[in-house]
Amino acid sequence: MIGPDGQGNRPRVSVIMPVYNEERYVRQAVDSILRQTFTDFEFIILDDGSTDGTPDILRSYADPRIRVFSQPNAGLSPSLNRCLSLASARYLARMDGNDVSDPERLRTQVEFLDGHPEVGLLGAYYENIDDGGRTVKRYTYPTHHEEIRRALWSDCPMCHSLVMFRRACIDAVGGYRERIGPAEDYDLWFRISERFRLSNIPRSLHQVRVTPTGITLARRFDQLRAALLVRYLAQERQRLGCDSLDRLADPELDSLLERLLPRTPRNVRRVAHSTALYLSEVSYGTADYPCAARRLLEAVKLAPWHLRNWSLAWRLLACLLLPADVTRRLKTLYRRVAHVEGGE
Repeated sequence: MIGPDGQGNRPRVSVIMPVYNEERYVRQAVDSILRQTFTDFEFIILDDGSTDGTPDILRSYADPRIRVFSQPNAGLSPSLNRCLSLASARYLARMDGNDVSDPERLRTQVEFLDGHPEVGLLGAYYENIDDGGRTVKRYTYPTHHEEIRRALWSDCPMCHSLVMFRRACIDAVGGYRERIGPAEDYDLWFRISERFRLSNIPRSLHQVRVTPTGITLARRFDQLRAALLVRYLAQERQRLGCDSLDRLADPELDSLLERLLPRTPRNVRRVAHSTALYLSEVSYGTADYPCAARRLLEAVKLAPWHLRNWSLAWRLLACLLLPADVTRRLKTLYRRVAHVEGGE
């Protein structure tokens, strides 16, 4: 059981946000935090060597709660760990430079953690939005610790840029492990769940922006590999009480990753197909049908007989042939069915 979080003169929450080349969206992200109804926070923003207009935008703010730092480009995991070292509060909240938080986000999360001292890591429901801020999909997650722990073994049931967690979690398990790669949050949630309780608030409190340029095949393949590595290491800790990550030399780690998900043409093609199909569905969801059709064509070329290709093809065709009000009702019905079947 984690005890009360006495703060003294420190802010109650440290919001940490590394940014890199986010000039298009960072002002909206920053403003969404400054407009929170809960105001007792510091906002630590680390510019990770941006080469666009991001630094100028950050310098334009005069709010005393904002603390801006900069460094040569180091990547996400090192930047997150530096933000953790700069934070002074007992509650730590994540934020990304292209996302948007609901005005009640921090208040809702602080009140929950105050009332549930046994919970160390807290998430919530959220929405995906596109470049223009249009909702693509709404996500729900398991809300109770036991359900979240079970879900961790197959997926990451917490939104990284939305979580709030206690400083005690980092003190107990350490920060983000940089050798994990693009699943550093998934790994941290696993390690926290082994010492603390987890929860998700059953309310949408955040918007995560999905852009086609932000999802590349190379990164997606590495994400899948890293997720398998996270589960492999968690199994080691279950059996042995510790894992082997720190003992593995770089060639040994590369060999392990190759065993977990070989970079064969077949595997690369499967990941490329799922990525193209996902991006097509994102564009379909926001009524950008030409982009959806282009992405769908990529998916069909990679896996011609995949059923999801043709399900989306029929829906796209309906949007071209049927009146707009009919297609809107059909899309709403489809989302409801997908929500029931997939829990999202």
